[in-house]
Amino acid sequence: MNKNKIYWDLATNSAINRWAMSPAEETYFPGEARTMPDAVDYRFINGWVDTGDLPCRESLREHIAQRTVSLPNDLSFPEIYFGGEDNRVDFSTFRFRPTLIKRWLTCSLYSEQAQEAEFSLETCGGVHIWQDGEKVIQLDHYQRNEPTSQSFTLNLPKGNCELIVFLEELHERDASCYFVLTLKKGDQIKTGLSLEIDEEEVKEIEKTLEGLRTNQVFYCNEDLLIQADYKPKKATKVQLDTGSYPSETVTMNVLLDGMKMQEEVSFFVEKSFSSATLFNTTGLNAGCISLRFLVKTGPLTFSRSLGTTILPPAIDVTAENLISRKALALETMLSHGKEEPARALAALALKQQPELASRLIERALLPIKERHDCADFWILPLLWMYKSYGYSQLEPALWDQVKHEALNFRYWLDEPGNDVMWFWSENHVLCFHVAQYLAGSLFEDEIFPNSGKTGRQHKAQAHARLIRWFDSMDDHGLAEWNSAAYYPIDFLGLFTLMTNAEDDSLVSRAKQLIDQIFIMVALHTTGSVCAGSQGRIYEKELLAGPATELGSIAAIAFGGQWYPGYDRVTALLAVSDYQPPQLCQRLLSVPAGESIYSRYTQGLDHNAKITLWKSTSLQLSTVSDYKTGQKGHQQHFLDVQTNAHPLARFWINHPGDLKVWGGSRPSYWAGNGVHPKVAQYKNIGFMIFDQRAFTDSINFTHAFVPAPICDEFIEESNWLFARSGSALIGIYSSQALQPLKHGLYSGYEWRAYSNHSAWIVITGEIEEHTSLARFREHCLAHAPEFQDENNQVSLNYDNGTLTLNYLSGIHLEGIPIPFAPLSPIPHLAFCNTELIPWQDLSS
Repeated sequence: MNKNKIYWDLATNSAINRWAMSPAEETYFPGEARTMPDAVDYRFINGWVDTGDLPCRESLREHIAQRTVSLPNDLSFPEIYFGGEDNRVDFSTFRFRPTLIKRWLTCSLYSEQAQEAEFSLETCGGVHIWQDGEKVIQLDHYQRNEPTSQSFTLNLPKGNCELIVFLEELHERDASCYFVLTLKKGDQIKTGLSLEIDEEEVKEIEKTLEGLRTNQVFYCNEDLLIQADYKPKKATKVQLDTGSYPSETVTMNVLLDGMKMQEEVSFFVEKSFSSATLFNTTGLNAGCISLRFLVKTGPLTFSRSLGTTILPPAIDVTAENLISRKALALETMLSHGKEEPARALAALALKQQPELASRLIERALLPIKERHDCADFWILPLLWMYKSYGYSQLEPALWDQVKHEALNFRYWLDEPGNDVMWFWSENHVLCFHVAQYLAGSLFEDEIFPNSGKTGRQHKAQAHARLIRWFDSMDDHGLAEWNSAAYYPIDFLGLFTLMTNAEDDSLVSRAKQLIDQIFIMVALHTTGSVCAGSQGRIYEKELLAGPATELGSIAAIAFGGQWYPGYDRVTALLAVSDYQPPQLCQRLLSVPAGESIYSRYTQGLDHNAKITLWKSTSLQLSTVSDYKTGQKGHQQHFLDVQTNAHPLARFWINHPGDLKVWGGSRPSYWAGNGVHPKVAQYKNIGFMIFDQRAFTDSINFTHAFVPAPICDEFIEESNWLFARSGSALIGIYSSQALQPLKHGLYSGYEWRAYSNHSAWIVITGEIEEHTSLARFREHCLAHAPEFQDENNQVSLNYDNGTLTLNYLSGIHLEGIPIPFAPLSPIPHLAFCNTELIPWQDLSS
């Protein structure tokens, strides 16, 4: 079949992000099993950790040194990649086991004249590029999630030339698998594709896919509709990809749960197109789902992925007591819980459905046997079940299997392995140590084949390690503060230890930390949503905040609105006799006219300084002075949650990625490309974003403002004002705010285009201000001013000028306001009283 050349202009400093590509080739690539240096110093940080090369990467380097990558003769490129706003050609994803993934891509370059064109190439993995069959650059970096770049020159002929790219990356759990090919110097250059369809059809397909969006950001027992911002000249068939989806255990941005369709779902986009119904969301679990759309024409497949949030009505458990809530949780989990071992624990605790328990345990054994990443999460409920119910209710052979896998598991770095289990973050360290302690306790006289140690030796070693972990928590608090994704993992380890440990001191320390985490959760819970600034967050926690695993355990622990579905840790709470501190109930809601003010630190050497202002209808939470000006990861700096609607949540960030619903860390909404300077004074939050040191950073910051679900909303130039129930929110930007008028977040997103900007968030109550209009006047009277040259933002306050300076911090009338107390113990104040430790209020 004849191929047509389709071209797009390529401007200087623009990247080539339209490619034809081959299907991905995946190879299990573990390397030789060995022990690893135990470099864990119990001084935990968020973000990238220098683990050294794991066995899989060592093996890859040996493989690379001995091979030559040549152009295959039989390449085909049936898939089309369109990057949209994103310069990166991005395939970032997650694999539980070490997996080598490679792709081939091709495009054309057209030059009006013969010239030397300068390009830069960026990747974390390996990229080789051929021009008309001759290799022009070979960049073999292969540093996990750490990019490098290299400049090179292409001698472009007048007319057309062909590029072929080889992209390869070793996936050790989460992997930043991408490349960026940017034109740095060159004139009148176009990038193109050679395809079996004509130019107009290709460009119409691209615009059609790029224009697709859900008609809402959130859904509750209603039809999920797709709308189109672009209507093609002729009807284009769009198909929903209903094929494979990630394992339910993936802690990623997108969790697909029960979304496999039995029949094709498709629709035609044409000039008269209004919307298409994909499916009804009634009966689907709460949470985030991914939607991948395909357009197929001849041998070619074009695709685009979106996401959305489903939030069915909650179960109101406010009136139930704790014992009743625990019973309800177990019964609900047993009837329609997820496919995970904690559900088997619920079945055994209730002495019901042994067939279900057997199936769930058998399913859990494979990732433990193969040492998948997160296997430490899976083995804990199995050890709990073995201790409490071993050789009862289920077949003896199944208990034998549990014992076999427990004996053969890899419990730490000093044991040989070639897996990619993560041993370096505070939540994984805890879970590995608890697993080792329990396994050693259960099988004291057995030899563990992988280590050659007895169970008694494992128990003693784990005990010493757990003491170090708890000492670190006492000294520093949790690096993953307030994390709706990772507090549940902390609970997983702590509840397992508290309930099953033989050592009273370990039981006591586990309970004390559980108590303190519940205090922090209660502080940052409003309207049954566990919110607030967070040390690690994904978009699923932001966009489905009520339906997190932390939200589930909080609802059962405290009462409130419960969204079943993510109940792994809730099952552990439900089978235990634990009761949270009574103070939690006082912290959950604030009487009219009163407030709660809280300050404390978390993380290494007080590096996360947390402030909370909580009034009757909303809370404002920030983290201050956290690695200001550095490249970001998954930290969430400023957050507002109201109690009138579970999805009425507001935040501001600097995107780390332009791919909506992408898998990067940081992503579009979760985390920050560059960390801002932040401070909070009572109910006012300040942010200064300064990306000027990073010329490749995204050139805007943006606010998520759920205007469609607010009761009132006012937009004007540099200000946004919203009312949700009795909660009032004012958001100021030093740059004129640009609403997103098209795309997935139309009506929810406002951008401030600048690499240097300031934001201020002011919260209030309708009881004080009587109306949104008067609250607007109150905010405008503060007269915020951003002084670019001094890198500071200020406003008029009741008792003087409040100023946040990027270097020196927050001041009132020129007098510094140091953060206090520097303590990982939450300090609280009710109605502007003195801050005191939470234990003093609980006694």
